[in-house]
Amino acid sequence: MSQDELILRRFESGDSDGVWYLHRSASQDVGVCGPEGAWEDDLRNIEEVYIGSGGDFVVAHIGLRLAAMGGLKPFDDDVAELKRMRVDPIRQRRGLGRTVLRELESRAVALGFKWIMLDTTTIQVGAQRLYESAGYVRRREGMLHGYAVIFYEKRLTRHDDSA
Repeated sequence: MSQDELILRRFESGDSDGVWYLHRSASQDVGVCGPEGAWEDDLRNIEEVYIGSGGDFVVAHIGLRLAAMGGLKPFDDDVAELKRMRVDPIRQRRGLGRTVLRELESRAVALGFKWIMLDTTTIQVGAQRLYESAGYVRRREGMLHGYAVIFYEKRLTRHDDSA
């Protein structure tokens, strides 16, 4: 995949159907897709839950197809929660997840957050590798929505050339 094919931008209302489809197909692909439920309501209201709350949500398109996505949801003044990182199963292992992650980290710094926290299921080994290679530290394990999960966090650094 050449980078010039990739369009990375903030979520727009016209992306709603593509976001929902990508969420469901990527979740099914890794075996964490149960029946639809209230835990997915954030994806029905991205502009309010993510952007309007002081976070952000980015989408990556290749041509007309949504290839990857992810969101930042404020947890408190210093901490953003990384949510809904998804990569189209047919486009995985090509750096898209890392590209979206870097973009979200950059936006988190610009928004004034000092930390990012996230969780991923224990069966999503690819996601664990991505986060750990990007400097996220395992803090604990637990259960969410019936799945065993690992909780991660990362201290963000400002890229300030005048320091």
